[in-house]
Amino acid sequence: MQEENATQISETTVKPKSNNNTVLTIINAVLLIGLIILYFIVLKPGNKSEVDNSAIQQKLSSGSISVAYVNSDSILAHYDLVKSMRTSLESKSSALESELKRKQATFEKDAAYFQEQVNKQTISESSAQEIYTQLMAEQQKLYELREKYSAEIARQEYDLNLVLIDSLNNFLSRYNKTVNYDYILSYTRGGNILVANDSLDITNSVLKLINQEFTTSKSDK
Repeated sequence: MQEENATQISETTVKPKSNNNTVLTIINAVLLIGLIILYFIVLKPGNKSEVDNSAIQQKLSSGSISVAYVNSDSILAHYDLVKSMRTSLESKSSALESELKRKQATFEKDAAYFQEQVNKQTISESSAQEIYTQLMAEQQKLYELREKYSAEIARQEYDLNLVLIDSLNNFLSRYNKTVNYDYILSYTRGGNILVANDSLDITNSVLKLINQEFTTSKSDK
């Protein structure tokens, strides 16, 4: 009975999840998804929220509709807010993973010591059963802690993603008051827009201005 309990603990020991590279991949994926779904339709200042279809048809016929786009991949790579958010998530993920690994190591040490004592038959069956029950409870806590940490990171990723989308949307709405595009679209490689004219790309201009705003906002705090 003692040996069976020790074997079960050995076989069911919690294994750490993948390393920080996986965490970084998840973070990048979450931020990228937020940018992909960010499909801006910005009307010229002063226009009503509901535009008459006939007016749009007239613009299409005359070729007077003005369109621009931002490259979401470049925004993800070079927007300082994204870099800051990514660093924050990486730091949080690393701290939680380190704490979990520390608790995991302690559990494995206790489990190994228990198995050693069982093999040497230096503890009674009743004591072995009691220790086994305690170790199983500790293992369950580790499972629950991992789930808690995963949910915490996912929640932060979601919140930061909303911040990113809101930041870009807010900036482009103000930016468009000076350039008066009918539409500002989001372009990403492999997305719905397969080919885009480079002359319509305003990414560099947007990045320069939005990063300036971000730097100013940080210095004002």
